[in-house]
Amino acid sequence: MADSPLIVLVVHDQNPQKATGTVFFNLGVLVSVFDWDTLAEKARDDIKVCLDSWVSVLVETLGDHVKCAYAKGSAVKPWESPIDYVPTISDVDIHIKLDGEADLFPYSEDPFQDSMCLSKHYEDRFTELKPDHLHIPRSQLSLVDKLIEDLEYVPPRKRDVRVLIGRLSEPVFPSTDRIRSIDLENLLSLSEFVAKIPSRVADRSGLDFWAIIREMTWRVSPGPVRLLTQTADDPLDVWSWNRTHIAQELCAQGYNEIARRYQDFYMAGWNLFLSGFTSSDDFRWATTSGYYVLHQCLREAESMH
Repeated sequence: MADSPLIVLVVHDQNPQKATGTVFFNLGVLVSVFDWDTLAEKARDDIKVCLDSWVSVLVETLGDHVKCAYAKGSAVKPWESPIDYVPTISDVDIHIKLDGEADLFPYSEDPFQDSMCLSKHYEDRFTELKPDHLHIPRSQLSLVDKLIEDLEYVPPRKRDVRVLIGRLSEPVFPSTDRIRSIDLENLLSLSEFVAKIPSRVADRSGLDFWAIIREMTWRVSPGPVRLLTQTADDPLDVWSWNRTHIAQELCAQGYNEIARRYQDFYMAGWNLFLSGFTSSDDFRWATTSGYYVLHQCLREAESMH
C-alpha cells in the first residue's frame, strides 16, 4: 500500500451548511477510515456479475435482435478513489444496438409487461449468481438508435467502452469545436433546473431528498467534464477520465470550489449507501453539494458564452 497514490477523502461535521474541509489521505489511511479497498473490490465484483447477468438475459430474451451491446461510464473506468464509483449513486450504463427495429419489444402487445419481466429476469439472475452481493448495481439500458436521433449526441470512443455482445465499430465523431459547443450548450441548459432547486428543497426531509438527488446524478457527473472540455485539446480524452482525474484537473485549472463540491457529492453518496439511506444529514450534504456543482458550472459556462 505504500506506493498507492494520494486520494481525496472529504470530511464533514454533520452540518452541510458549514463548508466541509478537504483532507488528503494516503490510501492506506483511508482504508482504516471505512475500508474502501475492500468495498471497492466487492463493488467491482458485483459489477462483473451485473454485466454477465445482462449478457445472458439479453441473449435469452432478445436473441439476434441485439446486434451489439457495450458498457460505458464510471462502472467500467479505473477507480483511484471512492468518488470514482458510488453504489446506487453511480449506474452501470449499457448501450444496446438493435438489429432493425429500434424498440426492445417492437411486436409486443404489452411492452410494459415485457419490460417488467426483463427487469425481474435480470434481478433474479443477478441474485442467483451473487447472493452475497454488496449491492445490486443500478443499471441503465439505452438504445443506440434512440440516442443518435439526438443531434447533440456524441458517442464514446471504442477504446473507452467494454463490449459485451457482438462487435463495435469506431463511430464517426463531431469536430472538436462542435463537441465543445454541445458541451457548453448542455451546461447552459442547466439554468431552469438549477433555478427551481431552492423552492423544491424547503419542505424536504430524509428520503424525500432522494428524488432530487437522482435528478442531480446524471447532471453532476458530466457537469465538470463539460466545463473542462472547453479548454482541452481533445474533449473526448476528458470524457474518458474517471472522477478522481476530473477533480484533480479542476483544481489544476483553478476550479477548486467546484472540485470540492464534486467530491463532497460522491462522498455523501458513500455515507448514504453505508447508512442504508437513512442519514438526513447526508441527504442534505449530497443535495447541497450537487446544487453548488451545478450552480457553479452554470455560472462558469455563462461567463464563456
